[in-house]
Amino acid sequence: MKTLFIDSSRKSLSIAVVNSDELLFVSNVESYSRHSNFLLKEIINVLNRTGTTIYDIDNILVLNGPGSFTGIRVGVTVSKTLAWVLSKKIYVMSTLEAMMYSSLKNKINISVIPDRNNCFYVGIYGDNCDTYEGYTSDEEIVKRFNNDNISISCFDYNSEVERLCHELEKDNTINVNVLESYDYVRVVKEALKNKSVNPHLVSALYLKKIDAEKNKDVS
Repeated sequence: MKTLFIDSSRKSLSIAVVNSDELLFVSNVESYSRHSNFLLKEIINVLNRTGTTIYDIDNILVLNGPGSFTGIRVGVTVSKTLAWVLSKKIYVMSTLEAMMYSSLKNKINISVIPDRNNCFYVGIYGDNCDTYEGYTSDEEIVKRFNNDNISISCFDYNSEVERLCHELEKDNTINVNVLESYDYVRVVKEALKNKSVNPHLVSALYLKKIDAEKNKDVS
């Protein structure tokens, strides 16, 4: 069973084909802010490299954010259009959840994407805590934990993430996973455990308002 994986939420555009327990091929293109110029071409490239046609694909998995507003829209739109036109099953997973499945698991697992002004897109997962995905400050994240074993996952370990880790480790035991790529096979397998989605209902997961919405609220 072949799954086409699409992620356009990050600076790197990721397209992959997974066949059950095997990653057939993956393409990562640094095309930040220009994903629309590369997405369809890279889908064709990956399919060709695996000797697969789009009609051989059984499922489509799209990561619907958070991340680049424009990038997310591009990936979601192309994915739902392909699923609808070709009558393929489509599955949706957040970028934060995919990061978690690509990391070493712990009692509590936190995926973070730094934004600005000490704020993060954050996903919190664990057997003994409620799942949370949102946009919040480092202070609010730190307040949630005390004397816990935490695994933190990120793609970019910058000064903001370093500061967050430093604050968390004052009262907790933490392990930091700096990701180079997704665990495509595991992410796909976890996604396929859920029900497929009506293509028309697939939407972007922004977690914070875009500037146009903020301006509308003010007016």
